[in-house]
Amino acid sequence: MMKFNILKQWFAFCLMLVLARVFYTRNLSFVFLFWNLFLAYLPYFFMKRLAITKSRRVKFLLVVLSVLFLPNAPYILTDLFHLHKNLIAPMWFDLILISSFALLGLLYFVVSYKLILKYLKENIRTKTLFYTSKIFILLSSGYGIYLGRYLRFNSWDVVSNPITLFSKMADSVFNSYHIKETVAITVVFALFLYLVTSIFEQKPKFEL
Repeated sequence: MMKFNILKQWFAFCLMLVLARVFYTRNLSFVFLFWNLFLAYLPYFFMKRLAITKSRRVKFLLVVLSVLFLPNAPYILTDLFHLHKNLIAPMWFDLILISSFALLGLLYFVVSYKLILKYLKENIRTKTLFYTSKIFILLSSGYGIYLGRYLRFNSWDVVSNPITLFSKMADSVFNSYHIKETVAITVVFALFLYLVTSIFEQKPKFEL
């Protein structure tokens, strides 16, 4: 099987697109995508560190951090909201640029998700609990996208701004005005992520 590193290729392509846009427009407006991509990379980074860590407590912490930051990976899809006709670059170019970052974010999600599931499968003995964990991760990722895009929270708000975060979370779930939007966005994104990850479980398999 031909081996190639998809993640590095996608990153190089994203970098090339941003540099071309900056050169063409003399504007740094879409450079923020690299920050979003860095956040998307963190779960993958944490799970790679898990492979070389011996402490069970540290491993558990790395998994928790990975799940906490995991929504940042597919969140980049919502940066397509920034696409509109009055941009200073050609619309087709910005579509490819944002989509490329979004696809790389999805790749980071897939590899991180698979590594998390591998850890869970090795440490959870009952199938029921394992599959419940899978559903929880997908739903929490969908809900995390909602928190980030619509309520404008970040992963680190769990530590830096917990009172406001949990207050808004409770409002999004128990307020009848918000609950429909919360459930719709959470479930649709969770199903979308399930289908995306399912693609990579089919043959042929490529090395990421």
